[in-house]
Amino acid sequence: MWCKVLPPGALEEGGVQSVHCAGRAICVLKTNGQLAALDDACPHQGAPLGDGWVEEGLLICPRHAWAFDPFKGSLAGSEVQEIATYPIEERDDGLYVAVPDIPTRP
Repeated sequence: MWCKVLPPGALEEGGVQSVHCAGRAICVLKTNGQLAALDDACPHQGAPLGDGWVEEGLLICPRHAWAFDPFKGSLAGSEVQEIATYPIEERDDGLYVAVPDIPTRP
């Protein structure tokens, strides 16, 4: 499911923001001209990553300054995915994030 999360041009280079898509809190950011989207909770203590900042292409957690690769969802220097990442694209009418549909019970 694709959700429009921001209007066109709302996310500038180095910008980080919390948004919502299909009931999920998502952190979106722009670094080195690329967009990234990942869950908006640090796996360490749940701090909202949308309150963090970008430093040298990494997303920095606002609580304890853990650094994450925003495209892989891993801690800097690790290959283990700690945070779910999502497809993101900029369209003419805004910024869109895709999240999997949550299965419903029969």
